[in-house]
Amino acid sequence: MNESIERTDGKPSEVGVWDYLYVIYKWRKFIVLNVLILTLIAVIVALLLPVQYKATATVMAPRKSDLFGGLDAFSQSIREFAPFLRGLSGNQPPLFTYLAILNSRTAMEKVVNKFNLMKVYAIKDSSMEKAIKKLRGNTDFEIDENGVLVINVYDEDRKRAADMANYFIEVLNEINIKLNIEEARNNRIVLEKRYLQNLADLKAAEDTLKKFQQKYGIYYLPEQTKAAVEAAAELEAQIMAEEVKLGILQRQLGEDASEVKLAKIQIEEMRKRLNQMKEGNDKLKSELSLFVPFKDMPELGLQYLRLYRDYEIQNKLLEFIVPLYEQAKIEEQKNVPVVQVLDYAVPPEKKARPFRTLIVLSVFSSALVLFIIIAFVNESFLNRKRMLNSLEIKTYNFARKIAELYKIS
Repeated sequence: MNESIERTDGKPSEVGVWDYLYVIYKWRKFIVLNVLILTLIAVIVALLLPVQYKATATVMAPRKSDLFGGLDAFSQSIREFAPFLRGLSGNQPPLFTYLAILNSRTAMEKVVNKFNLMKVYAIKDSSMEKAIKKLRGNTDFEIDENGVLVINVYDEDRKRAADMANYFIEVLNEINIKLNIEEARNNRIVLEKRYLQNLADLKAAEDTLKKFQQKYGIYYLPEQTKAAVEAAAELEAQIMAEEVKLGILQRQLGEDASEVKLAKIQIEEMRKRLNQMKEGNDKLKSELSLFVPFKDMPELGLQYLRLYRDYEIQNKLLEFIVPLYEQAKIEEQKNVPVVQVLDYAVPPEKKARPFRTLIVLSVFSSALVLFIIIAFVNESFLNRKRMLNSLEIKTYNFARKIAELYKIS
């Protein structure tokens, strides 16, 4: 149909509110009937939707404990380093780690298998992917404003909903312990290698010092020099200890982590201070007036001093490594729950969804707006004098059929 269609009835030159109300009144039967039909369908669908209950469990972040409180001042850095021995990331809060675990495929699969959710969700092809997708839609994990991890589980069976929420806590504990033990094992291996090397270096330093003493008959240092040597040895041992810590931080957090950058700066500053102690520095002399710059020592005395210093370094380093190594072995053997449960889930009394009233109201309001718009479009085409293309002609014919069907004149 290529010819254009003209209308003879006129169109108002100005359109006001009453004109809009007139169109709605004119098409009232079309609007009301269709809105009622869609709303009725929404009511039926909402009533047929299965009822689901929400069970909630809450988990708190683990409290910090000082496992190294009995150590001396030199071991202050050990207490600071304790969280890394337990496998806890320095820049990742525990609750965010818990969130990652709960949302992992491993955790979801355990819950699917535990409660036979493929059968519960009627997954016909036994697809784990579909079961996990369905389970994700029925779970909600979030950290609330109080810093508490909330575990929400929806299910048609109120008891199963509570059991699933509590099982998520069990799975969280299981995976968290496994990850911590694995990380602690890696840390123990690193520290063990350094510990064994330290023992070998200490024995070598002892043997070399003993041979030197026997050869030259030097068995002691002046108190002034001894104090300087021990101070330098302690500082150098601290540098080595910080390098051990840096290595573990780099493996756990990566090169770009703020903790890694800070550790590098700290080591660099400690090295500068050590060099000043070895070479002599006016400012440092004022702070350490009892220390004799190492370069001012006689040659034979300087050689003995260096051997004694090497012995002291390995000795001081051993004081640092042994507690860390022992603690790493303890952490590797730990197999106790670490998640602190604030509230376990209990079977809920009231249904949580579907939100039937909301569904019906949403469909009603959407349908009302939709059919009012259709009414205005139809009225516009019916009042046109001229159709410019085939699409407008088809729309006009459609509007005319609707008007005839609902007896709109």
